[in-house]
Amino acid sequence: MLFAAFCGGLLATSCGHSNKNDAIDSDSIAIMDMVETVAAANTTYINKDSIGAVYIGQPITELADSIPSLYTSKENGASPDAVTVTFSNPDGEQFVAYDFGEGKIDVLNVIGTDIKVNAPGGEFGLGDSFSKVLQLPGVAVEWSGYDDSGMWYWTWEGLWFAPSQDKLSPELSRLLYNSGTEPAASDFSEENTVGFIGTGLPF
Repeated sequence: MLFAAFCGGLLATSCGHSNKNDAIDSDSIAIMDMVETVAAANTTYINKDSIGAVYIGQPITELADSIPSLYTSKENGASPDAVTVTFSNPDGEQFVAYDFGEGKIDVLNVIGTDIKVNAPGGEFGLGDSFSKVLQLPGVAVEWSGYDDSGMWYWTWEGLWFAPSQDKLSPELSRLLYNSGTEPAASDFSEENTVGFIGTGLPF
């Protein structure tokens, strides 16, 4: 009897209060929108001048040991062409600063998925479909190299992009490293993802 009464109560609740359920649904949508807004506000974006509070031209010696919501540690290093500083958060390494010899940041490159590009069609980052880059308004293709040795990159609003080397078709791989033939959007597939984002090249 108690079970029957309980089921009857549930049935009455589900059938007799549609307006209340509609209000709950509206509240749920409002809460989801609020969560998305807060998440977007906490997202760190790269632009042509900076990643968060780390900016082009900043002296390496003035970098803080940590910046809340940006990085919790930094590590000095070197590449064949530059002095480097790698910035990490609890999710891992997120971006690298390059100093080509003047003691200041010359280039910033994204190496983690927490740093995004704030694009007109929606934010994206490393590992997302390369179609996000190809659809950027005014995106241009630029060759970087010497004679026939080099690679094609895509530039937009002062940022540089390249596809991941994973899952490149033989034809696309040939085009990327051939200065005589500019790759087209039709040469890419949905499998091709973003593999490089930076304010410039690390060399």
